Amino acid sequence: MNKGLRTFVLIVMVVAALMGLHYLPSIHVGDHELRGVDLLADVRGGDGVEQTAAAGSTDSPTDPAADGGDKVTDDSTAMMAYRGLDHFCSVLDSVRLRPVRIAYFGDSFIEGDIMTSALRELLQTEYGGRGVGWVDIQSALAGFRTTVNEMSRGWVEHVAVGAGSKGFDADLQGVSGRYYVPTAGAYIDIRGERRVYAEHLDTALRATLFFTPSPGLKLRCGVNGEQAETVYEAVDDTTATDTIEALTLRGKIGRIRIDVEGEGRFYGLALDSWRGITLDCFPMRGSPGYHIGTVPEQTLRRFAKLRPYDLIIFHFGLNMASPTVKTYVPWATRFKQCIELYKRVYPQASFLLVSMNDRDVRGADGQMHTMDGVVRFIETQQQIAAEEGIAFWNLREAMGGEGSMERLQKEGKANHDYTHINFRGGEELGQLLYDYLKEQCTKH
Repeated sequence: MNKGLRTFVLIVMVVAALMGLHYLPSIHVGDHELRGVDLLADVRGGDGVEQTAAAGSTDSPTDPAADGGDKVTDDSTAMMAYRGLDHFCSVLDSVRLRPVRIAYFGDSFIEGDIMTSALRELLQTEYGGRGVGWVDIQSALAGFRTTVNEMSRGWVEHVAVGAGSKGFDADLQGVSGRYYVPTAGAYIDIRGERRVYAEHLDTALRATLFFTPSPGLKLRCGVNGEQAETVYEAVDDTTATDTIEALTLRGKIGRIRIDVEGEGRFYGLALDSWRGITLDCFPMRGSPGYHIGTVPEQTLRRFAKLRPYDLIIFHFGLNMASPTVKTYVPWATRFKQCIELYKRVYPQASFLLVSMNDRDVRGADGQMHTMDGVVRFIETQQQIAAEEGIAFWNLREAMGGEGSMERLQKEGKANHDYTHINFRGGEELGQLLYDYLKEQCTKH
């Protein structure tokens, strides 16, 4: 046999052997699954990667943060973001005709409307809209939040996490993870903000109060300093105490005061417009994110009918990332259940998972470095987004990666804990998120 024929026969045998390996079933060695052979892997290009990212990879290790684990590629993340934001980007075309609502759930990183206030302002400037959105009935941070002037008295707060959680009944909470019970003389008084973003926050065109009435409940309301009038009165024998009411007042509202007489359960007051962008900020100090999954599904569905969202953003991590934690699988499993709950309740909405920020600590060399565990946690978040088919934005990478929190602190944009930003830092990061959303929607 000549050398040419011998070479040809050898090639045929190798190809046949590889084809045979391609059709072998999955082989497991201990807890590991050996990869299949795909002769076309190198010529499939980006399409194969993008499909895997959107549907969720099935041959990644159980712990996405483990050394050597598969990571979602930059290309697949971009495609996943485009698909995950598809609905939100499409409804921006009709923003002049109807409200486009965003719900932003997070931990103390967004407390006081930090970062979300800048994002809201940029979006309302571009697409229209008025009002600060959701305002809790009572808040210990009312004086800290610069985007609204709020006074309230006579309320007992019940909150899922932290102060106020004693006696908390998860079955009674609203979409914000809180509920409020009035006492004698209870009222809430809210005025539009004129010191910051006055063009959009000084007045709203409607105010909506969300509450569950009890028989005999009476609400009196005064708008723009005018004499209060009765706007709601529950009839004793017909009032259902398991419903959620949405009482809407219309007009150019610069100030609104609601006085409560009787019993009931209250959740919040939303200030917005009939069109344009609305952004509701839902912070929960100390939460790893689980609390959003404790809201009863029936309650969420009721809120979804009264106040539907086009984009839901999840932003947690400060209370989970740790240098001593080697795997975040338990957290990932539980948080994925939370995401799936909201996907069931808001089937048309877009979803975005924002990673935790850079968090710095001083190392043995005396220099500031990203805290151990942060990168592993962000990799876990990215894998969750891929498996759930939702958009993912790496905030730490966008703000500059290693040492970026130290930079913000030196520039007066972050606190001395090298963990939280202030309002100046919020303006910078809010701009980055706005730019990301604009970039993704440009591809739509």
